[in-house]
Amino acid sequence: MLRGACLALFMLLTACGFALRGVTPMPFERLYVGIPDTTQFGADVRRALRAASPDTKLVDTPKEAQAILQQVNDSRTLREVSLNAQGRVESYELGINYTFRLIDAQGRALVPDTTLSIYREMPYDDQVVQAKQGQIDTLFKAMQRDLVSRVLRRITAPDVHKAFEAAQEGDDENTPLFNPNEPQRPRVPTPWQTPSVTDPTNVR
Repeated sequence: MLRGACLALFMLLTACGFALRGVTPMPFERLYVGIPDTTQFGADVRRALRAASPDTKLVDTPKEAQAILQQVNDSRTLREVSLNAQGRVESYELGINYTFRLIDAQGRALVPDTTLSIYREMPYDDQVVQAKQGQIDTLFKAMQRDLVSRVLRRITAPDVHKAFEAAQEGDDENTPLFNPNEPQRPRVPTPWQTPSVTDPTNVR
Protein backbone atom coordinates (compact mmCIF):
# COMPACT_ATOMS: atom_id res chain seq x y z
CA MET A 1 0.00 0.00 0.00
CA LEU A 2 2.83 2.37 0.86
CA ARG A 3 4.53 1.76 -2.47
CA GLY A 4 1.26 2.33 -4.27
CA ALA A 5 0.68 5.59 -2.43
CA CYS A 6 4.20 6.83 -3.23
CA LEU A 7 3.76 5.93 -6.90
CA ALA A 8 0.42 7.73 -7.05
CA LEU A 9 1.96 10.82 -5.42
CA PHE A 10 4.86 10.82 -7.88
CA MET A 11 2.50 10.55 -10.85
CA LEU A 12 0.40 13.39 -9.48
CA LEU A 13 3.43 15.65 -9.04
CA THR A 14 4.65 14.80 -12.52
CA ALA A 15 1.28 15.67 -13.99
CA CYS A 16 1.43 19.04 -12.22
CA GLY A 17 4.74 19.83 -13.90
CA PHE A 18 6.94 18.99 -10.90
CA ALA A 19 10.43 17.73 -11.73
CA LEU A 20 12.99 16.29 -9.38
CA ARG A 21 16.09 18.41 -9.17
CA GLY A 22 18.89 16.76 -11.10
CA VAL A 23 21.57 17.37 -13.68
CA THR A 24 21.52 20.74 -15.45
CA PRO A 25 24.02 20.33 -18.29
CA MET A 26 25.88 23.36 -19.60
CA PRO A 27 25.86 24.07 -23.36
CA PHE A 28 29.65 23.89 -23.79
CA GLU A 29 31.90 20.83 -23.76
CA ARG A 30 35.04 22.40 -22.26
CA LEU A 31 35.14 24.87 -19.37
CA TYR A 32 38.04 26.58 -17.67
CA VAL A 33 37.47 27.60 -14.05
CA GLY A 34 39.59 30.60 -13.04
CA ILE A 35 39.31 29.91 -9.32
CA PRO A 36 42.29 28.33 -7.52
CA ASP A 37 41.61 24.64 -6.91
CA THR A 38 43.85 24.87 -3.85
CA THR A 39 41.02 26.59 -1.97
CA GLN A 40 37.95 24.88 -0.53
CA PHE A 41 35.74 27.23 -2.52
CA GLY A 42 37.49 26.39 -5.79
CA ALA A 43 37.28 22.67 -5.07
CA ASP A 44 33.59 22.92 -4.19
CA VAL A 45 32.81 24.87 -7.39
CA ARG A 46 34.50 22.22 -9.52
CA ARG A 47 32.72 19.40 -7.70
CA ALA A 48 29.34 21.10 -8.21
CA LEU A 49 30.03 21.72 -11.91
CA ARG A 50 31.00 18.09 -12.52
CA ALA A 51 27.83 16.91 -10.78
CA ALA A 52 25.56 19.31 -12.67
CA SER A 53 27.13 18.85 -16.11
CA PRO A 54 29.10 15.58 -16.26
CA ASP A 55 29.64 15.86 -20.02
CA THR A 56 31.45 19.20 -19.63
CA LYS A 57 35.19 18.73 -19.23
CA LEU A 58 37.05 21.08 -16.88
CA VAL A 59 40.27 21.95 -18.72
CA ASP A 60 43.59 23.21 -17.38
CA THR A 61 44.07 26.35 -19.50
CA PRO A 62 41.81 29.04 -21.02
CA LYS A 63 43.14 28.21 -24.51
CA GLU A 64 41.55 24.76 -24.32
CA ALA A 65 38.13 26.04 -23.25
CA GLN A 66 34.93 26.98 -25.02
CA ALA A 67 33.87 28.96 -21.94
CA ILE A 68 35.79 30.53 -19.06
CA LEU A 69 34.58 31.24 -15.54
CA GLN A 70 36.51 34.28 -14.27
CA GLN A 71 36.65 35.42 -10.67
CA VAL A 72 36.57 39.23 -10.61
CA ASN A 73 36.44 40.05 -6.90
CA ASP A 74 35.95 38.29 -3.58
CA SER A 75 35.75 40.05 -0.23
CA ARG A 76 34.58 39.32 3.31
CA THR A 77 33.24 41.83 5.77
CA LEU A 78 32.70 41.82 9.51
CA ARG A 79 30.49 44.61 10.86
CA GLU A 80 29.26 45.52 14.32
CA VAL A 81 25.47 45.74 14.25
CA SER A 82 24.50 46.15 17.91
CA LEU A 83 26.09 47.21 21.21
CA ASN A 84 24.94 46.75 24.80
CA ALA A 85 24.61 49.47 27.44
CA GLN A 86 28.32 49.14 28.26
CA GLY A 87 29.31 49.72 24.65
CA ARG A 88 30.29 46.09 24.06
CA VAL A 89 29.45 44.32 20.83
CA GLU A 90 26.38 42.10 21.07
CA SER A 91 26.22 40.97 17.45
CA TYR A 92 28.17 41.05 14.21
CA GLU A 93 27.06 40.93 10.60
CA LEU A 94 29.20 38.68 8.41
CA GLY A 95 29.23 39.32 4.68
CA ILE A 96 30.64 37.84 1.49
CA ASN A 97 30.58 39.80 -1.77
CA TYR A 98 31.61 37.75 -4.78
CA THR A 99 31.84 39.01 -8.36
CA PHE A 100 32.35 36.74 -11.36
CA ARG A 101 31.73 36.54 -15.09
CA LEU A 102 31.38 33.78 -17.68
CA ILE A 103 32.84 34.38 -21.15
CA ASP A 104 33.41 32.35 -24.29
CA ALA A 105 36.78 31.64 -25.87
CA GLN A 106 36.74 34.97 -27.76
CA GLY A 107 36.01 36.94 -24.59
CA ARG A 108 32.31 37.54 -25.29
CA ALA A 109 30.24 37.75 -22.12
CA LEU A 110 27.82 34.87 -21.56
CA VAL A 111 27.21 36.12 -18.02
CA PRO A 112 28.39 39.73 -17.51
CA ASP A 113 29.98 40.82 -14.24
CA THR A 114 27.62 39.55 -11.54
CA THR A 115 27.94 40.22 -7.81
CA LEU A 116 26.41 37.81 -5.31
CA SER A 117 26.15 38.97 -1.71
CA ILE A 118 25.46 36.85 1.36
CA TYR A 119 24.99 38.23 4.87
CA ARG A 120 24.49 36.50 8.21
CA GLU A 121 24.08 37.98 11.70
CA MET A 122 25.73 36.33 14.69
CA PRO A 123 25.33 37.07 18.43
CA TYR A 124 28.63 37.79 20.16
CA ASP A 125 29.96 37.46 23.70
CA ASP A 126 33.37 39.00 24.34
CA GLN A 127 33.89 36.67 27.29
CA VAL A 128 34.32 33.71 24.93
CA VAL A 129 36.32 35.28 22.08
CA GLN A 130 38.10 32.09 21.01
CA ALA A 131 34.87 30.09 20.76
CA LYS A 132 33.13 32.89 18.86
CA GLN A 133 36.04 33.19 16.43
CA GLY A 134 35.61 29.51 15.63
CA GLN A 135 31.89 30.10 15.14
CA ILE A 136 32.63 32.94 12.72
CA ASP A 137 34.91 30.67 10.70
CA THR A 138 32.24 27.95 10.58
CA LEU A 139 29.59 30.44 9.50
CA PHE A 140 31.77 31.82 6.70
CA LYS A 141 32.31 28.25 5.41
CA ALA A 142 28.55 27.66 5.38
CA MET A 143 28.08 30.94 3.51
CA GLN A 144 30.62 29.85 0.89
CA ARG A 145 28.72 26.60 0.35
CA ASP A 146 25.61 28.68 -0.28
CA LEU A 147 27.64 30.84 -2.66
CA VAL A 148 28.69 27.77 -4.67
CA SER A 149 25.03 26.85 -5.20
CA ARG A 150 24.16 30.36 -6.32
CA VAL A 151 27.07 30.55 -8.79
CA LEU A 152 26.07 27.17 -10.21
CA ARG A 153 22.43 28.20 -10.66
CA ARG A 154 23.50 31.36 -12.48
CA ILE A 155 25.87 29.75 -15.00
CA THR A 156 23.45 26.90 -15.79
CA ALA A 157 20.45 29.21 -16.33
CA PRO A 158 18.56 29.04 -19.66
CA ASP A 159 19.78 32.48 -20.77
CA VAL A 160 23.38 31.18 -20.69
CA HIS A 161 22.43 28.50 -23.22
CA LYS A 162 20.88 31.16 -25.44
CA ALA A 163 23.89 33.48 -25.10
CA PHE A 164 26.31 30.70 -26.00
CA GLU A 165 24.25 29.68 -29.04
CA ALA A 166 24.08 33.31 -30.19
CA ALA A 167 27.84 33.68 -29.78
CA GLN A 168 28.44 30.56 -31.88
CA GLU A 169 26.17 31.92 -34.62
CA GLY A 170 27.75 35.37 -34.57
CA ASP A 171 24.59 37.15 -33.41
CA ASP A 172 26.32 39.03 -30.60
CA GLU A 173 27.96 42.14 -32.05
CA ASN A 174 27.02 44.23 -28.99
CA THR A 175 28.23 41.71 -26.39
CA PRO A 176 31.02 43.10 -24.13
CA LEU A 177 34.46 41.64 -24.71
CA PHE A 178 36.90 40.56 -21.99
CA ASN A 179 40.40 39.12 -21.97
CA PRO A 180 40.04 35.30 -21.88
CA ASN A 181 43.64 35.03 -20.61
CA GLU A 182 43.21 37.54 -17.80
CA PRO A 183 45.45 36.52 -14.87
CA GLN A 184 43.88 35.34 -11.64
CA ARG A 185 43.26 38.24 -9.27
CA PRO A 186 44.25 37.83 -5.62
CA ARG A 187 41.41 37.25 -3.18
CA VAL A 188 40.75 39.68 -0.34
CA PRO A 189 41.40 38.41 2.24
CA THR A 190 43.53 35.48 1.16
CA PRO A 191 41.67 32.15 0.80
CA TRP A 192 40.00 30.94 3.98
CA GLN A 193 41.44 33.77 6.05
CA THR A 194 38.52 34.63 8.30
CA PRO A 195 38.33 38.23 9.59
CA SER A 196 39.25 38.28 13.27
CA VAL A 197 37.18 40.14 15.85
CA THR A 198 40.38 40.90 17.77
CA ASP A 199 41.85 42.83 14.82
CA PRO A 200 40.19 46.26 14.64
CA THR A 201 41.23 46.72 10.99
CA ASN A 202 38.82 43.92 10.02
CA VAL A 203 35.81 45.37 11.80
CA ARG A 204 33.72 48.17 10.32
